[in-house]
Amino acid sequence: MKYLLQVIAATILIVVGRYFLSDELRPEFVGNGLGMFVLLFTVELVYDAYTNWHRLWLVIRCWWLGLFGGHVRFSMSYLYRIKVNDKYLLVKNSNWDHYQLVGGKYKRLALTQKILNDFDAIDDLQMPTNGLKKDDLAVFVPAKNAIKFIDWFNTGKDREVSHWREFYEELIDGKGKLLDQKAFSYVNYNFRKTVCTPLKRASNWDCWEILQYDILDFVPNAEQEKRMEELFQKGDSDYVKWADVSLIQSLGFDGRQAKTIYKIGQHTKWAINLKWSK
Repeated sequence: MKYLLQVIAATILIVVGRYFLSDELRPEFVGNGLGMFVLLFTVELVYDAYTNWHRLWLVIRCWWLGLFGGHVRFSMSYLYRIKVNDKYLLVKNSNWDHYQLVGGKYKRLALTQKILNDFDAIDDLQMPTNGLKKDDLAVFVPAKNAIKFIDWFNTGKDREVSHWREFYEELIDGKGKLLDQKAFSYVNYNFRKTVCTPLKRASNWDCWEILQYDILDFVPNAEQEKRMEELFQKGDSDYVKWADVSLIQSLGFDGRQAKTIYKIGQHTKWAINLKWSK
């Protein structure tokens, strides 16, 4: 507790003044003790307001949902921006009929699951997972614990923080084994930004949700750059697409052909723009 010593001191002043001192000294001790309590709670209130001012509306909405026992669906992911010749590498989503940047949800590790239990989180029943999707970090959290969940996740403590797994699963060990494991025994990347949606109604289900994505820029070495160029030269396939910014902004609608040539997930647009939009 932040102010434990001050609370103890204030309590002692009140107790001593109330029960052990004369009538002349009692008001001073009790008054000082009550004054300390008022000051402490005022400082606490101001501190919380200051630290949460940028998300005050989120705090209020989660508090309101929590009063009625509501839950918030969280989906926590990371995405790679891999660019060759002004086009971005997209792969087909395994659950939906759209293409997106390489990446996916973080996994729940054993210690992570223990922490989620402390938050009273439950599995995402909207999208049951199995196989490679098993233990994805997509969960329903009671709204009263939503802010605590966000704060815990953003510390990076006791959860998966490596971003190698999705790169490996989707490009090296995935469909068609697109890249050579020897050349891509490791990857370098720059973290760009975390993009987070507001608390919103899910587009496919009747629930509230927050989606969060860590955006990474792939930084290839000379050999990897060569291999990526070779992959680019092979062109599009059923699993892989190379899309320029214009096509991503229109989510797959090609103005020159006046039609959607393939669907692109909204979160790909958010990652390119480094911000959420409707």
